[in-house]
Amino acid sequence: MRQHKVMLGEKVLYQAAQLSHAQRFASARQAEGVACHVVPDTTPRQPRAVRINRLTGKPYKKPEK
Repeated sequence: MRQHKVMLGEKVLYQAAQLSHAQRFASARQAEGVACHVVPDTTPRQPRAVRINRLTGKPYKKPEK
């Protein structure tokens, strides 16, 4: 799971899995006068596991564009 952080200097104020939640928290703290910033998690995302259809035992087909 990704961990985006809201930092105040070297101290972590908040961690969130969604970047938008960390940004909202940081903007709320900045409105209160706390000079904090968001550090996004830069680790690459893990590939999703293939979903198997329980009736057929075969993987679901990807929708074609």
